[in-house]
Amino acid sequence: MKPAPKVKLGVPGLDSLLGGGVPAGTVMLLPGCVGSGKTILSLQFIAIGAKKYHERGLYVTFEEREVKLREQAILFGWDFEALEKKKMVRLIRLPALTMGEMLTDLEKAIRSFKPQRLVIDSFTFMSLAAHTRSRVVDIDKIPVDELLYGEPKGTIVSAPLDWNTIVVKKMVTDLVLLLEQRNITTILTSEVSKNSDWYSRDTVSEFACDGVILLRSTPMGSELHRSIEIVKMRNAKIKGGIYSFDFAKNGIVVQE
Repeated sequence: MKPAPKVKLGVPGLDSLLGGGVPAGTVMLLPGCVGSGKTILSLQFIAIGAKKYHERGLYVTFEEREVKLREQAILFGWDFEALEKKKMVRLIRLPALTMGEMLTDLEKAIRSFKPQRLVIDSFTFMSLAAHTRSRVVDIDKIPVDELLYGEPKGTIVSAPLDWNTIVVKKMVTDLVLLLEQRNITTILTSEVSKNSDWYSRDTVSEFACDGVILLRSTPMGSELHRSIEIVKMRNAKIKGGIYSFDFAKNGIVVQE
């Protein structure tokens, strides 16, 4: 089987640590605490993908308004408004809906725009929606195979299970499958606390995604030290370790 072509993320230093990029269609989790640089790295991934590599990018946000994202981007020289007019980039904000409605709207946007790159900011918001769905699930009437695998086989569960985990696992699996089928290289941002032992609040996403790139932000005296670590990346030869990164004029630069 012919290997998938490499996709450069557009972040100097990071692409080198990834051995030149990631296979097309890779789904990456980007966890970090507030202020660690998740949104800037994600905007850079979309902007450089469109400007330098001529790949359409879709940025989906649930909390940040589109105008705020454009303002952040222009600080680094990424004119999203111009890229949107050229139909190379689309920014959309999905309202707070149920998990099923969000997945449906996301699939519609993907089908109409046909992006090669995608950012979901933040995936934590989608997983929280999945948890709300789990509260109204009637466990006496739903086959466990339908929840776990989407293929009902008639096995009714009466024993107590962790339904939050099951529903989130189903959502993550469905989403990753959708993105893989369409060969979309994706970043899913994830809000985590500084002392968390997990890379997502749902504790499931890090296992379902192809890769995990962790961002850290640590106070050191009067300064803030930011670092990046490639925790895992399937089908890519990565360079392990923790590396510093800075916000330069044209975006994030990782110090190898």
